[in-house]
Amino acid sequence: MCSRTGGRLASSLIAAVLLAAALGCGKQGPPLPPLRAVPAPVKDLTVVQQGPRLLLSFTYPTVTPAGTALAGISAVEIWSVSRVAPGGKATTIDAREFGNVAKPVQKVEGADLTSATSGSRIDIALPLPPTLLTPAPAATAPATPTPATPPAAGTAATPAPPAGPQPQAGFFAVRTLGKNGDRSDLSNIVSVVPTAPPSAPSRVTVTARGDGVLVEWTPVEGTVTGYNVYRRGAQERANAKPVHTAGAQEKSWLDNTARFGQSYIYGVTALSQLQPPIESAIASEHEVRYVDRFAPPAPTELVALAETGRVRLVWRPSEAEDVAGYIVYRRAADGGKFERVTPKPVEAAEYVDTAVSGGRAYTYRVTAVDQAGNESGPGNEVRATAP
Repeated sequence: MCSRTGGRLASSLIAAVLLAAALGCGKQGPPLPPLRAVPAPVKDLTVVQQGPRLLLSFTYPTVTPAGTALAGISAVEIWSVSRVAPGGKATTIDAREFGNVAKPVQKVEGADLTSATSGSRIDIALPLPPTLLTPAPAATAPATPTPATPPAAGTAATPAPPAGPQPQAGFFAVRTLGKNGDRSDLSNIVSVVPTAPPSAPSRVTVTARGDGVLVEWTPVEGTVTGYNVYRRGAQERANAKPVHTAGAQEKSWLDNTARFGQSYIYGVTALSQLQPPIESAIASEHEVRYVDRFAPPAPTELVALAETGRVRLVWRPSEAEDVAGYIVYRRAADGGKFERVTPKPVEAAEYVDTAVSGGRAYTYRVTAVDQAGNESGPGNEVRATAP
């Protein structure tokens, strides 16, 4: 039979062993390397030619290949290779071949990425690479013609190689770099065959109006299939997709999606082909601060209903979306000027005037005021005699 002293001693030894084990588990080992933040590869890269430059666009990466959240990117590498484009058409190139022969042609980092946010679009303008410029054929003296030798019987004639420089296709992909410099895999591969663009519209004007921002331009002479109108916020560094594509005969477009209090920059390009787009450069850009200085339409169909001890006024509301209320004016029929009856704009399209004297006639009119404080002119005037 064990003694109580022996049992307490055994319990104390067990507790000491457990405590030592617990302390051993808390011992710090060598520091672990930081987790890699590799961006998932871009899958929606697009490229179009705009005048003497190429515009690349893709969605800002938000996750790693494993699907975990990405804290952001530090840089973008643009990779490219050129190939002959038979008949002006780009051939295909698979990812393995592209990865073996493509080279980085530009790296974008720092301030050029600050305007982008996670999940938004990144737009990068790339000067047209010299390798994609097809030089004009060199002038040569005419050669002395020699008699053609017919092919031997049973053999096919070998087609002559195309004369002069051949059109070049550019193939592009991007890599994005995480905050610690970890590189993503290459994106999807896109191609473009640069073509001589049309001239840009020479004169573009931008006018703020109550119903939107009016963009007007001078038509371009020659073969034009349409015009692209671009708009970006004043703080944005590059244009994304056009906000409107106008027809060849159009000379203006009203941007009724513009919002008061915002600053916008507009530009217009000419298109010689819609798909794939072949467009001019943007010759000039115009900024407008869209401030609400425009009065709303006046209320209409004002009616006065004389009731005992009061005059009830009702009217059709103003059609403006930003109407804050209505102001009622009254003038005694025996002369004088119109005086404001409502200290504050009334929100409803009616008002009851109880400050009237029986047997006396009054003339009323009503104006609308918007949220910026712009007041309309008066609508129709009505007259009523209080009973």
